[in-house]
Amino acid sequence: MTQLLPETAQQISADAGLPMIAGMTYDQLEETLAEKLEQLISSDFQQFVLLLYKIDVSEFSIRQVLEADLTPGVYRKIAALLIERQQEKILSRKKYSQPPPDDGEEKW
Repeated sequence: MTQLLPETAQQISADAGLPMIAGMTYDQLEETLAEKLEQLISSDFQQFVLLLYKIDVSEFSIRQVLEADLTPGVYRKIAALLIERQQEKILSRKKYSQPPPDDGEEKW
């Protein structure tokens, strides 16, 4: 899904208030987002929860990650979940925004 990375980075940047870096790699995006998540969890948990709702990450997925890992690397795992969900949303929008195929018949 590397072809979706620029669009994903742009959307996550807008949702989470992250600085945009031209040509950002997946690792850079994940690390930047992980740092933001760590900051939100420790200082503004309400904003963290709002971000999860905005990106529409399942509570179940977050709970699984938190129950399995409480090391500092947990923030990168949560960031990866957010990136993955954002890419799923982008793909879904692209899939359903395409016009139906023209079968040659007139449409009423």
